[in-house]
Amino acid sequence: MGIINEIRQKQFSKNVSILASGTIIVQIISFLLSPVLSRLYTPEDYGLFAVFTSIISILTVMCCLRYELAIVLPKSDSEALSLLRLCIYLISILSFLVLVIVLIFKGYIAELLGTATIENWLFLIAPVLFLTGSVQALTYWFNRKKEYKIISGSRVSQSSVNSTSSLILGLLKYNSFGLIISSAISQLLPAVFLYKKSDVRIFNTNKNESNIPELRSVSLKYKEFPLFNLPSAFFDTLSVNSLIFILTYLFSESVTGSYSFALRILSIPGIVIGASIGQVFYQKISEAFYNKQKITELIFKSWKVLFLLSIIPVLILFFFGEDIFRFVFGTKWTEAGVIAKYLCILTMFTFISSPTSSAMIILKKQKEAMILNIFAFIYRPLSIVAGFYLGNFILGIALYVIFEIIQIITYNTIMIKASKKADLEFSTENVNGNNNNN
Repeated sequence: MGIINEIRQKQFSKNVSILASGTIIVQIISFLLSPVLSRLYTPEDYGLFAVFTSIISILTVMCCLRYELAIVLPKSDSEALSLLRLCIYLISILSFLVLVIVLIFKGYIAELLGTATIENWLFLIAPVLFLTGSVQALTYWFNRKKEYKIISGSRVSQSSVNSTSSLILGLLKYNSFGLIISSAISQLLPAVFLYKKSDVRIFNTNKNESNIPELRSVSLKYKEFPLFNLPSAFFDTLSVNSLIFILTYLFSESVTGSYSFALRILSIPGIVIGASIGQVFYQKISEAFYNKQKITELIFKSWKVLFLLSIIPVLILFFFGEDIFRFVFGTKWTEAGVIAKYLCILTMFTFISSPTSSAMIILKKQKEAMILNIFAFIYRPLSIVAGFYLGNFILGIALYVIFEIIQIITYNTIMIKASKKADLEFSTENVNGNNNNN
């Protein structure tokens, strides 16, 4: 058993390395370009871009009804393929509806968001949503197939295109449009790349055959995802991104831009390492759970590694964040440095917790997660509103960080209790099984 466990651990480390290696290089390039981009674009540009990406983030959570998470679960590839097809169909329908709504109500939407400038770019939401949702679903397909090199290649192409086009359009003085159109272009290449590599037929071209029965079957079998995981994820994403809308509405695009820029810089480690570990962890814990193996140790081991990776950078940012941002990114980003001082603490907790959060799905604790996210939906915007009425934006950020940390600790406490209970049940079943065999 020791040799088998060692082989499994080496395979786990190898999978993480494959996913992280290409992305690390690209994110380093992206980080090195940030001092240049911060001088080509203003906080107002980043504020408008943040509003656009927040809309995409909210819609992306809804586009597959969370069925994409189920793709790694079936034992048969045919059932998993049906789930992938279901996701692509759902994405297509929602993207079309969004396009129609935007074309009819774009003026009203821009007014509601508190920024008239974005009206000119709202038409890009539908195509970007379709591409983003497709990449998301196909990534889970390749995660199921353990094709981590393909996933890594997709992320490399996406980040490379985004960084390059942002730089070029920034030099050409395209302002916020440069950031938005770069985001749109960067989704196209990985979507095409993943679809070509998948070598599967998504849409049925045979008129005598129908996908409807199989789609109905898998949609009912995995209905807990739209019923429980979707509301939880939707409330979570909406509450996080509502901060962008509230900041723009109550303060200004400049404040929103400073906040989003600070968050983007602080999120790079999570994109590089956390997301890569998260993909592999989800596949690994799914496999362990259905093979009735212990999972709590895997969770704690991931937390330990991520804590050791994050503690020193967080301490540096907390004490010197304002000076670092002013020196590296320019004087107009001083406010972003002040914000980063508080956000870095939250980023550390998120960095440690996020990769293992998928365990809640495996442990069937979506209801508990949904309840926590409903509370988050209330306290997140109220924190910023409180800062507005108290005349102190930074106080609002501090309140937001405190409540978030409390929520993360509560979330993980529930998860660990459930994982320990599962471990105990697996141990009992394995002992009984061995006794029966003897």
